[in-house]
Amino acid sequence: MRTKISSANPYGYNRWGFAWESIPAEGSAHLDFGCNDGQFLNTIKDKRVGRLVGVDVSRDATERANRQFPDLEIINIRQATPLPFGDAAFDSITILDVLEHLSRQTELLTELNRLLKDQGILIVTVPGKHLFSFLDMGNLKFRFPRLHRWYYRLSHSPEEYERRYVSNPDGLVGDVSAEKRWHEHFSRRKLGDLLAHAGFTVIHFDGAGFFGRVIGNVRHFIRWLKPLSKALGRLQNLDARSFESTNLFCSAQKRRAE
Repeated sequence: MRTKISSANPYGYNRWGFAWESIPAEGSAHLDFGCNDGQFLNTIKDKRVGRLVGVDVSRDATERANRQFPDLEIINIRQATPLPFGDAAFDSITILDVLEHLSRQTELLTELNRLLKDQGILIVTVPGKHLFSFLDMGNLKFRFPRLHRWYYRLSHSPEEYERRYVSNPDGLVGDVSAEKRWHEHFSRRKLGDLLAHAGFTVIHFDGAGFFGRVIGNVRHFIRWLKPLSKALGRLQNLDARSFESTNLFCSAQKRRAE
């Protein structure tokens, strides 16, 4: 990762660290699309942004966010578009590791363009398409559905598997839209083309890691071996800082209306 992480940044060499550095300070309003439980959005208070808004399709996530951070504006949405805000409502928008879960990507990016002021900033992070993309655990449920069902029912419960992967009330298969059914990986060219088509100009590309998925998968299966897991965590952080392939980060600007 090439982006410099300032001393005020509460994150490291990852998508949150990149996004935190890229969000303009002292803006009037910021939107976090796919805000999950609001943890990241809450740290944007340090950027002295006037209005902090988060949206997510997961009811469980938005309920947790509203309980934990009642001073944030967290909204549960039924669908990605249209969004319940007026034109040019935000100075900046983040969409962090969300785009790869959705099928109507251009439609969503066009909608986010509508919500930004002229020359407003969009920060996007996605999984990068590279040598180890095939190790993405997020696609295990699609590649090996029986194995995934057996493992998840064993480690959680049959009822939880049914609720999360079969009859999810939010229209998801785990955390991927039922329409998409694949955790996508992006090249810089593909992401750049999507952004250009939706009315954005890329400012900056960055990324983190190369062996991240290899190390992360090993850590997942030996997580009870605390000393070894901790050592691998340090190695994973070094990998994230040294390379820029596992994850792809981008900041882009809304083109001025002609």
